[in-house]
Amino acid sequence: MRRRGATAQLLAVGCRAADRGRDPRHTVQALCLLLAGVAAGLLIWGIQVNAAVYGARDARTEARLPVRAAEGTAPALWWADGADTVGDRAFSVVTVEPVADGAPLPPGLTRWPGPGEAFVSPALRAALPAADTRYGRLAGTIAPSGLKDPGELFVYRRPPTDAGFAGAGSAFPVTGFGAPFVDRAFFMGDGFDRAEADLYWLMAPLLGLPVVVLLVVAARLGARGRDRRLAVLHAMGAGRSVRARIAAGECLRPLAAGVLAAGALLTVPVLTGVTLPVTGYEIAARDLAALRWAFPLSLIAVWAVLCLAFAALHLRVGPLPGARPRAVRERLATWPGRFCGLGTLFALWGSMLGGEAGMRLFILGTFLALGGLPPLLGRAAAHVSGKLIRRNEGDPARLVGARWAGAHPGVLARTTAAIAVLLGLLAQVQIAVTELTTEARHARALATRLDGRLTQVEGARDPRQAARFLDALAPGDRVLRVLAPDDGRPPVFVGDCRALAAFSPMTRCPRDRALPAERVFTARTPRTEALRWSSFGAVNVRAATGPDELLQGRSAFIVLTGESAGGIDRVKRAAYRAFPQPQVGVPGADRVIGAAARARIADWVLLVAGAGLALLVVTGSASLLHAFLDRADELRPMAGYTSGAAFHLRVAWWGMGMPTVCALALATLFAGLLAGFNLAFLAPSGGSPAGLLGGGLALAVLACAAATVAGGLLGARYTHRWVPRGN
Repeated sequence: MRRRGATAQLLAVGCRAADRGRDPRHTVQALCLLLAGVAAGLLIWGIQVNAAVYGARDARTEARLPVRAAEGTAPALWWADGADTVGDRAFSVVTVEPVADGAPLPPGLTRWPGPGEAFVSPALRAALPAADTRYGRLAGTIAPSGLKDPGELFVYRRPPTDAGFAGAGSAFPVTGFGAPFVDRAFFMGDGFDRAEADLYWLMAPLLGLPVVVLLVVAARLGARGRDRRLAVLHAMGAGRSVRARIAAGECLRPLAAGVLAAGALLTVPVLTGVTLPVTGYEIAARDLAALRWAFPLSLIAVWAVLCLAFAALHLRVGPLPGARPRAVRERLATWPGRFCGLGTLFALWGSMLGGEAGMRLFILGTFLALGGLPPLLGRAAAHVSGKLIRRNEGDPARLVGARWAGAHPGVLARTTAAIAVLLGLLAQVQIAVTELTTEARHARALATRLDGRLTQVEGARDPRQAARFLDALAPGDRVLRVLAPDDGRPPVFVGDCRALAAFSPMTRCPRDRALPAERVFTARTPRTEALRWSSFGAVNVRAATGPDELLQGRSAFIVLTGESAGGIDRVKRAAYRAFPQPQVGVPGADRVIGAAARARIADWVLLVAGAGLALLVVTGSASLLHAFLDRADELRPMAGYTSGAAFHLRVAWWGMGMPTVCALALATLFAGLLAGFNLAFLAPSGGSPAGLLGGGLALAVLACAAATVAGGLLGARYTHRWVPRGN
């Protein structure tokens, strides 16, 4: 018979100690270790996917970056980046025009677009069907190699032959593609892209903290028996290495099962690609090709690190508890109440103060208040339990459960601590990223009232292009031209009297000289406000001396379409056919786009925080269940007088469920109070976190209910085996 080595025997001892099925605490311990393995696998997967996706994005972005032609070098093509919008998303419209034979193609194109043709990304065609004709005749779609990710909105267009694109506007000469990558925001559509490090900062605490807490909870489950076993080994002269190997044997199989489960679930999207929930971000399988071997191999290292961490928690052997009762400190610590009260006052003061100083004071108060909140939640739950004891009508289950909860406020505080703090912080994060500036709020309201009929068009280089643009408009469209005087006076909006009257009723049509808009128009309407947004302040208006005056210069056009449905798309199509590099948009839309891009970051916060919150809820429930089962033997003397699990379920409800629900409800209300301070004074246009708080509370209550039922059932299974010995 082959004799196993010492390490294998010690690991086997640990495995046998963890396999004792009679004690339900070992079942909970195995579940905690399995979840720790799943959470660690998810964290590693997220980190590797984030690095792989950004690496592939950067490589494709670098491949399409234009290489500027050096002075005196003949260019191969002219290149310019423009922007367009679909909804509240901005994207790049790149204009290219080859000027040399054999000019290198941009990545993703099979051929050069002809004059007046365009290549469009598949995602843009799906999001905007009008893209097939807006930028010119559709020449095809951009291949995946020319897009930073499958969901990117992107256009390559070539202006008409006589548009005079070379040297116009922001166009510059290019010799090829593949310039060194220096800035992710080189393209206009990438100006609001999220940073790679942001996701690391999100994943590390929100997914890493549950792993640590689950390991600690699993290490303390069945702690009294383990401590006695390790103390005996210590008395026999066993060193730390022996104790560590025995402790590692307890966690080998549960952690391996969790890591394998995470690997099996997360390897599928590595092979097939995935569209992330909440954000809708699509990850292509080709970007994750490097993870097909790296991720499974990294799981082995993750499993080894988790086993070592679990073993390290058992290296120190403390003294065994004696039979002498321990003194209980009657006076409770006062720092949690001071921290929470002072922080709440700071948060209220800072929100009312406003400005940069007020924001800093509000942030300081929020952290102080949330830092002192968990101990207060435990005390509040214990106080409620004490009230239940005094109102007891002879129900032994209520008496036993409420006394247990009242004697262990620290358990309730630890159970709800992470959930309470995370809910409070997530509510503030959601408000911060969805809050609009004053200009963005006004611009959004203005765009709604304009009903998609007013646009601002720039890009005309000469009268011929301006005439081509005006000829492409519908007969019912009204056009103004913006003239900027050289002497610093306010800009003048010039158009015929019918066009001016379409913006607001007039006292008279100013034919002789330009007059301030407030003296010409009898009322301020959304259309006259749009004129102010177009010029950043006061404006003058004047009737045009003739049709030719609208053709002169390079200033912007203001177009009021005759219909709301499809009017802007028709104007954009006319602008792209007439101008080499047009810019078309609603006045003030740039402010709304920036605010909407910041709001979309909240989706990433919710995605990562949702997984972290779910793990923390399970962790808190496991911690509560551990504390209850660790003292379930106190119910053994009563097991002989009960049958079934009804009594134990009631004990678990009054000792675990009801106090925890009270604590979670108070935590949610407090998070809502801090969010109310922010919404009332600092960020009145921020998104309400009511849905987030309600969903978090519901998830926590469901997990608490599951832990309560499990505690009652497992407690009944545990205590019914009690037989008095040594009477």
